[in-house]
Amino acid sequence: MSFHGLAKVVGALVAAVWATALFVAYMVVALRGTSVDTSDGARVCDPRQPDEEQCPEGNWCVHGECTPREEPQVAQRGEQCRDCPCDVGLQCGADLRCRPRNEPEPPAPTCGDPAVEAAVARLTQACLQRRHSVQDQVENGQGCSADEWRALLADDEQMNTLLAAFPDRLAVFFPSGEPRARQPWPDALTRAHMVGELARHAEALSKAKMLFVLGRASPDGNPADDYALALRRINAVERLIDVALGREKPSERGAGPMLIGSGAPSDRPIALEAFVRNYAGTQTPIATSRAESERLAAAFAAIRAGEPVPGRRSLERDVNRMVLVIPVPCAGTKEE
Repeated sequence: MSFHGLAKVVGALVAAVWATALFVAYMVVALRGTSVDTSDGARVCDPRQPDEEQCPEGNWCVHGECTPREEPQVAQRGEQCRDCPCDVGLQCGADLRCRPRNEPEPPAPTCGDPAVEAAVARLTQACLQRRHSVQDQVENGQGCSADEWRALLADDEQMNTLLAAFPDRLAVFFPSGEPRARQPWPDALTRAHMVGELARHAEALSKAKMLFVLGRASPDGNPADDYALALRRINAVERLIDVALGREKPSERGAGPMLIGSGAPSDRPIALEAFVRNYAGTQTPIATSRAESERLAAAFAAIRAGEPVPGRRSLERDVNRMVLVIPVPCAGTKEE
């Protein structure tokens, strides 16, 4: 074979190798985030990818498999509507209970309301009786179980009172899986942004008698891992609040508000409309970047206006990756 013929053969082989490599790369990109059917018919998925790209309509990615979404129960007259819609002809009142549309509703509770005092006192005492702090649980895996936290937050009237009485609460949103166990988070740029956003609320945070810090995790992993993730998020927000208030370490919290952290199990996700209506509060969402905060704020505004929002299923997962901070300004509620 002549030199030119050999060169042509080698060139063809090289071209074939490159074509194969490009095809494989294309398939990897094309299939990224796409679910795979297993032998038992379940569709495996990646919770870090948008649900719309992996799971069929009416499903979302739960613990690594596409799982049908359960429709929220419909609340009847007098029942709590914090996490579910009211039945036809009823509306969700300021006290987060369903009532007829033409029936006058009671005003939202305030600090002077005995119900507010009772709710704050009960939750404060329940948290003070814990043997371990959130930091201890994050580092050692000890402390209250998920069932104990569920019992702490299960009283609808107590939680309704807190959410209705303190609309200036803050919602801090996290990326999927963050923060990871025993790994630093966030990076310096993200940390500076989030501290700056919290510092805008420094007056309300510092003047509060206590701060309820309620963490959540969407069902991305197994329930135990999701719960541990919710606790790490609480710990991360508490540390960011410390920096925003000029406290370099948790031991300096004595002169400021009491921090009461609580994690919600991932088997109780919040529906999107319920989150916007009853949890989001009046403040701009705090996320890892300004662009992400603006995206969430625009989506929540569209939902309040009854307009459609793109990426709805992924957005519903986003609202379950957050920590809710409730500053309680009521006098006489801080325990010594």
